Amino acid sequence: MRSRSAKLCCLLAGAVLLAGLAAAQDPQAPGTAPAAQCPPNAPSPLAAAARDAKTQKSVHAKKVFTDDDVETNAGPLPALKMEGVENSDEVVAAVAKYKTTHTPEQTEEAVHMWYDRYDSMLIASIKENRDMATLSSTNMSNASELCQQSQDYQQCQSRQMADQRGMRTDQTQAMKNNALMMRVQRTFQRVRSGLEVNHLHYTWFRIQTNSFNGDEM
Repeated sequence: MRSRSAKLCCLLAGAVLLAGLAAAQDPQAPGTAPAAQCPPNAPSPLAAAARDAKTQKSVHAKKVFTDDDVETNAGPLPALKMEGVENSDEVVAAVAKYKTTHTPEQTEEAVHMWYDRYDSMLIASIKENRDMATLSSTNMSNASELCQQSQDYQQCQSRQMADQRGMRTDQTQAMKNNALMMRVQRTFQRVRSGLEVNHLHYTWFRIQTNSFNGDEM
């Protein structure tokens, strides 16, 4: 069974053929146009255009990033392990090996890239804990003042229960942040000591304390 496009193509060819026969009977008519050939099951221009667009789309498709890409973009040094046995020795060994085949500037850049990644995580965790503590203190103060001023016992009790639920959620997150901070700080200390053994002294390799008030280890 012929497709709709093939039928239309053949109808067009028939119309051209009829026009040619009419011109042949008229001696003053211009030269006849050749009859259009329409093979069966010919693909439609619309289908061809759609196929070309699909091919073009495939060529320009954006890359989907994976976890491997993220680790690659983090630099040539091993990622800091957040669970299990810490891997500061592995990181120091990787720096020492990298140093043998790269310039001092390239080595410092690789270490700085690794350091910046986890330093930003450390600072973010410290800041989040500080903000949660400040918010919790403010909520408790406001709730106490509300209960003293309000005569609605049920409203006061509901507010206190909501604050307690929020405090439990914050405490869970604070524990996670504390674990991350301790891991990063401890690994930083050992990596920095290992770098100094390898005669790599970087003044920017500082370790932020939990107080987030400018104190450093």
